Amino acid sequence: MPTALTTRPNDFATALRTAVDRSGLCLESIQQRLAERDVQVSVATLSYWQSGNRVPGRKRSEMVVAHLESVLGLAPRSLRVLVPAPRPRGPVRAPDKFVLAPHFNERDAVRAIAERVQATQAGHQLTRISQHDVVRIDEDRRMESVHIRTVARADNDGLTGMGVTQFFEDATAGSPRLTVNSGASIRAQHLDPAHRVIGTELEFAQCLGRGDTVVLDYEISSDGPGPRDFSYDTSCARSIRECVVEVHFHPHDLPAWVESYQRAQDRVEVRRRVPVDALGHAHVVVLDAAPGTTGLEWSF
Repeated sequence: MPTALTTRPNDFATALRTAVDRSGLCLESIQQRLAERDVQVSVATLSYWQSGNRVPGRKRSEMVVAHLESVLGLAPRSLRVLVPAPRPRGPVRAPDKFVLAPHFNERDAVRAIAERVQATQAGHQLTRISQHDVVRIDEDRRMESVHIRTVARADNDGLTGMGVTQFFEDATAGSPRLTVNSGASIRAQHLDPAHRVIGTELEFAQCLGRGDTVVLDYEISSDGPGPRDFSYDTSCARSIRECVVEVHFHPHDLPAWVESYQRAQDRVEVRRRVPVDALGHAHVVVLDAAPGTTGLEWSF
């Protein structure tokens, strides 16, 4: 069948993104539904598939993609026929120093940590009202830190905390480190330095009842070099009143261009150029954002 020979590399990513957006499911929920079928894949891998920075291996990942079709309510083989021929591993625009971890190590390490931090709050959820993420890129073009401020509301009674899992894809980076500024304390942290994964169990100052709100302020950094990233985004499974993503570049090493992108449910991807001011600051603001993804991408 000639379809695979004429498929463009981004066709699979576009189709997967569209299906995820229409489903209204976040990547964590999709991962969990796949796990219920004994299909193991990391959230990071799903993210890279839908961004186009990676493609599934045709032999090893065909079963995963087949189950994805079912979970997302697609016709059989509608995604599998779009998977391009194998290509060298690595992000599309990544420099030579960007080194990827072996797929099976990454998958198992992220899944194991995520399961540990999510287990204590099974059945309890938060709905985000606003999200403000500030990314700082240093003079080596590595991520120095991500400062995250979230305002959220409890969906039901008895919510005492939440879990946050962070993974660095770049094998030249150190291990992630999470510190809390306000809104919660760290109950426990689970670190896998070999695979650059950290899971943090956050404990709120008081138990939340249905409708109660919490303001969380925390920061993600690295205990060594930060990862070399060329995009950053945040996703939500439900609508959010305000979503802000900022990137601060080193003022003496500004990018050639920055683009914002939005992938909302039942809509095509919207991209536009974003100006970078003299201090190296670029941002995107989305009000009443539909379920989907908002982010910035750049190139030097």
